[in-house]
Formats: sequence, C-alpha cells, structure tokens
Amino acid sequence: MLLDEIKLPVQKRSRERLEKVVETAISILEKKGLEHCTTAEISLQSDVPKAYIYQYFPTVNHLFILLVQRYLYYLQSNIGYRNQDYKKKNTKEITQDLIIQVALFYNSHKAASILILGGPINVDGLNLQEIVISKIAQNILNLLAQKDKPQTFSKPEEMTYLVEIVFALMKHSFYQYQYITSDIQKESIDLSHVYLQSKGHEID
Repeated sequence: MLLDEIKLPVQKRSRERLEKVVETAISILEKKGLEHCTTAEISLQSDVPKAYIYQYFPTVNHLFILLVQRYLYYLQSNIGYRNQDYKKKNTKEITQDLIIQVALFYNSHKAASILILGGPINVDGLNLQEIVISKIAQNILNLLAQKDKPQTFSKPEEMTYLVEIVFALMKHSFYQYQYITSDIQKESIDLSHVYLQSKGHEID
C-alpha cells in the first residue's frame, strides 16, 4: 500500500518544510485542478527542491494518499467530537445533522472533494476510503449506542452500507456540479431515513 511507503520526517524544520509541500499541493488542486498538481509544479511553487519532495513522496500519488488519509480521518474525528451533542437527539436528527456537516466539509474543502469524491486516485486510494468508511460507520454505531435512549444494531454492516450510499450520492453531486447540492443533501437525508426504517430501526 502506498501509505506504508511514506516515511514522514521527525525533525521540526523538516516537518515544517513538508507541511509547506502539502499546503502548496492543496492550493494547486483548488486553483488549477488535479492535472496540474505535479511534483515539478509543487516544487516550483513551494520553493522546496524536488529531491527533498521525492525523499518522502516518491510519486505524487504518495502525496495524494497522505492528503486523502488526513481528510478522511478528519471526517471520522468530527463525528466523535459531536457525541455529547447527540445524546438527547433522535436518530433522524443525528443522521440529518451528520450529512449536512459532511456536505459542508466537502463544499469548504475543494481539494478534499477532488481527491475523495472525484474518485480514488488509484487502488490504494480506494482501499483507504473503504477502511475509513468502515470506521466512520463504527463511530456512528457507537454514537447511537451512547444516546440517552440507546439504539443498537444487530447487523452493524447495515450502517456501513448506509455510509456507502450517502458517499456515492455525494460523489455523484461533485461529478455533476463540483459541490454537494442542497438537493443531494436532502436526497441523502431522505434515503438514510427510508433505509434505516426498512431495516426496522426507529428514527423518531
């Protein structure tokens, strides 16, 4: 897996230099698009030698995978941070809020949308997405189980399927419109509620 091949620096100065490379890559993605985000262009705009970049990112895909990991783990962490807010809410309110928050994240981070919703950069990217989607699903299950009125799932994989459905809708919206439209957000929310009810889960 490409992610396993990335050896990040330990020293502070090197970490700061690496972050400059990462920030430059994000800027290029957002302003010029994926096709212009090359190691040569990143080196030119960041004023960091290509030789240094290659030490940590043998190919630009290694850098993309690191960015995908950061964005996906941010999404996963954001669910955990909101646990206390959801204790008294019903499942319908929780799923609606989560979908709105995730859509807001993508619409505010174009580079994340390009790398994640634009389709996996390569097979490793897809594997990383699937791993974190499973973790996000597990976080939601934990969140629902910790409510004041706990809700548990006898088939935990149902939540993974639901996260996959919402993810697919958001990918479609980005492909068509380059952002997550309000219509797609509503469709995701409605489908989530219908799906959960079809599996026998109380959402009110």
